[in-house]
Amino acid sequence: MESDTPSGTTQNDPPELDSLLETAWQAAQTGVRESRHGWHQATIASNGPDGMPEVRTVVLRSADPETRSMGFHTDARSGKIEHFETDGRVGLLLYDRALRIQLRARGRATVHRNDPLADAAWAGSSLSSRRCYLAPHAPSKVLPVFSPNLPEDLLHHIPDEATSEAGREHFALVRCRLEMLEWLHLRHDGHVRARFQWDEAGACTACWLAP
Repeated sequence: MESDTPSGTTQNDPPELDSLLETAWQAAQTGVRESRHGWHQATIASNGPDGMPEVRTVVLRSADPETRSMGFHTDARSGKIEHFETDGRVGLLLYDRALRIQLRARGRATVHRNDPLADAAWAGSSLSSRRCYLAPHAPSKVLPVFSPNLPEDLLHHIPDEATSEAGREHFALVRCRLEMLEWLHLRHDGHVRARFQWDEAGACTACWLAP
């Protein structure tokens, strides 16, 4: 059976902790850029208003090691906005099936709607992505009949830039500032697991974990 261990490394010669953290951020940034990357989509968990967990899949739109944040876009009318604003504690999960690398993270989400960060995120959005924010109904609204929730004239078309601007009021950027990040690499010659944790001052504590 072939090993999925990167060339030149063995379980007797594991990577350094700092190297793993750098690799994790680089992989997340690749996931932002490349739609086929295993980390292009992330699962995010939050606390619902009834105290029950809420889990969703989102598209990873940003990954910034300097601010320790990962971000995604969403409809400002979505119920999860209220969840984040009421209790910002969130969990993130990314898994690359090809490389068999899992990233778990915990942190706090901040919603940006009418500020420079949201403006920049909107400006960088494609027209096909902007079309989603032209939806006539808020996400999760109960409908009497089936509807794809898109303007009829845009069902099979992408809006031009002028038309897409009507969706700006429904657009929100959610940034999750990480407080903990855990790396797990499933390998034939023995799994590799590590955890990185930041205190309020931003100091990082890193350690190996038993897989």
